[in-house]
Amino acid sequence: MSRKITLIGAGSVVFAKNLIGDILQFSELSDSTICLMDIDVSRLKVAETLMKRIAQKLGVSAKIEATMNQRKAIKGAKYVICTIQVGGFKPCTVTDFEIPKKFGLRQTIADTVGVGGVFRALRTIPVINSIARDIEEVGHKDCLFLNYTNPMAMNCWAVDRAVGIPHVGLCHSVFSTARMLSKYAGVPYDDVSYLVAGVNHMAFFLQFKYKGQDAYPLLFKALNDPNRHTERVRFEMMRRLGYFVTESSEHQSEYVPHFIPHGDKLIRDFDIPLDEYIRRCEAVIATWERQERELLGGRSGDVEVESQSHEYGSYIIHSIETDTLRTVYGNVPNQHIIDNLMQGCNVEVPCQVDGTGLTPLRIGNLPPQLAAICATQINVQDLTVEAALTGKREHIYHAVMADPNTAATLTLDKIWAMCDELIEAHQKDGYLGEFSPTLAGTGRAFAGIGDRAIATLAAVGEFLAEEGASNPLKLTVENPLKTELKATVTLRPQFDGLTIKGRSRFKILVPAGETYSERIETLNTEDLSEGCTVGLSLSKEEVLCLDAELKPRKVFEADGEGSVGFDMDLHGFEAVKGKLRRTKTHLELDVEVSDSDIVSNLKAPRQGSAVEFFVTKDSRSPITRINFIPQKGSEGLAIQSGDGKAVKAKKVRLEVTRMNYRFQAAIPLGVVGLKAGEDFLFDMIASLNALGDAHSGGKTSLGEALDSKTNSSHFGFFRG
Repeated sequence: MSRKITLIGAGSVVFAKNLIGDILQFSELSDSTICLMDIDVSRLKVAETLMKRIAQKLGVSAKIEATMNQRKAIKGAKYVICTIQVGGFKPCTVTDFEIPKKFGLRQTIADTVGVGGVFRALRTIPVINSIARDIEEVGHKDCLFLNYTNPMAMNCWAVDRAVGIPHVGLCHSVFSTARMLSKYAGVPYDDVSYLVAGVNHMAFFLQFKYKGQDAYPLLFKALNDPNRHTERVRFEMMRRLGYFVTESSEHQSEYVPHFIPHGDKLIRDFDIPLDEYIRRCEAVIATWERQERELLGGRSGDVEVESQSHEYGSYIIHSIETDTLRTVYGNVPNQHIIDNLMQGCNVEVPCQVDGTGLTPLRIGNLPPQLAAICATQINVQDLTVEAALTGKREHIYHAVMADPNTAATLTLDKIWAMCDELIEAHQKDGYLGEFSPTLAGTGRAFAGIGDRAIATLAAVGEFLAEEGASNPLKLTVENPLKTELKATVTLRPQFDGLTIKGRSRFKILVPAGETYSERIETLNTEDLSEGCTVGLSLSKEEVLCLDAELKPRKVFEADGEGSVGFDMDLHGFEAVKGKLRRTKTHLELDVEVSDSDIVSNLKAPRQGSAVEFFVTKDSRSPITRINFIPQKGSEGLAIQSGDGKAVKAKKVRLEVTRMNYRFQAAIPLGVVGLKAGEDFLFDMIASLNALGDAHSGGKTSLGEALDSKTNSSHFGFFRG
């Protein structure tokens, strides 16, 4: 009984010739309707003429049709074969090589993973999913989708997630590598059996047997053969992993971080052909006209039909149509097939095929090292499919960031810039759709964060607690949206003793991309010694609101010797402890800092290890800053003013251990603008390069602000 077999991407004439020739050489399939579809009218015409001549040469009754209408081609088809390349060699493949190369990233094939594979998937998935949806809607009720288009795993994964029709991805790497290995082992292929599993282009020969015996010793013998000068990358990976991978050395070299990023010598030693796919494409294009003439048979009209190839496509169709049991290797959804790979990802495994269709064989667990290296590819595939299906731009960066070769070659800034340039280039050429924006220079979606205005209510100046005093507030609303923000502002003091002068509820309009600010006056109707919170809310849910905290100064009461103790933590761990003592002539500091990796930076103290001490007579007086910078070796403790000049001090001492440092110093009162017996305001900021033995460094302060240059509102009060 005749069936319709549709080939989408028939303009890939050489592959189409072999594939359709394979199908029509099965007598049971020779009456099929072959429908050819392509978007290139000239190539489609060549393909149609060629297929008709093949049918004539074989003497079969196949019906050959051609159309540029995808839905028409798929209507009623029982098998749809996909061999498309979205964007072609130019401009898209060239772009996928040239832009990364400009950033220092080198590739060989760039069609599976890596940045080239990611962008090929992003422009292919929308097209391949449109094919799948047409199959679901107008194809035969038992239609099987056979995909040959790379990047195989990402395309098939996207079809499964977005549409869910029966499908299989087909690749020649398993059967071609098996034949190659039989030659390296020096045994007849017909006596070889094998078991392969993993992900497309990163599947491994879990078993390689000769007449039922483990033949891996023969491969390891070939590994160490000094006369072997081919497949250097794959044999090296077998040396390290213990198993041979299915796809070529040029592919393998760009899937892992162990070769290309390590320089020209290693590239030469392992014979890695950079830009290899560009060379191949240029060679095919250069010979296209000659191939076209040869395929069409010149004036004679004759065409040569090769004997059936080893491609799986024709065998799958024949097995289903004739209920002939065969085992093929296919790329299918991982539904409890390989247990230690992500469920739902696309895996390459043996499949039994007969009249009931395709049935993947359960593998169980891969050896853990193989599962780990497959996972590095699956991570990229997962993020790329997520980007393609959701339109979230951030996952493009994440996918490329996860690629091993890219990660070993480029900084994060270069990865982001490279992706931005690739997105722009492919969109300009019309082969990539729009993606939702991210916060500039980040991998976080604009949606949910960048599209939220931020409203802040903050105290201005020194907190005043007495009845009748005013504590001014500043309202700031930042609007990053591309549209104006209209909202109602509500201010709610959390204590009855503080009221808002004037309006506590009012409307605002903030233009797109601009910031609104307003000064709010308050009145203390009671003593406010305990402080108060003023709540802020806006009527729009997408606005993040930060309340104002009105807090009294922390008072440090001096003991009988004129000293106060203090401590500061960093990330919840004790970082600084010390004493500040006022004498008739000096301020004496005794400070211990838990910094286990002292790095001195005299020009920029906060970029290393330092303690900054701030002093002022009152909130209206100038602020004096003294920097204490520990130095290793004999340099001792550097004491500087805020402008970097040396400060003379007495009783200077520095002790350094592997876990911390402790310094003592007496600063003349005149240096900090104080007189004997005066109370004063002070703050301290400590910059640590490393906190103890288990934490990175950071900055901490006595007050709540980490910048005390001009604002004394958070300073502590030294009294006594």
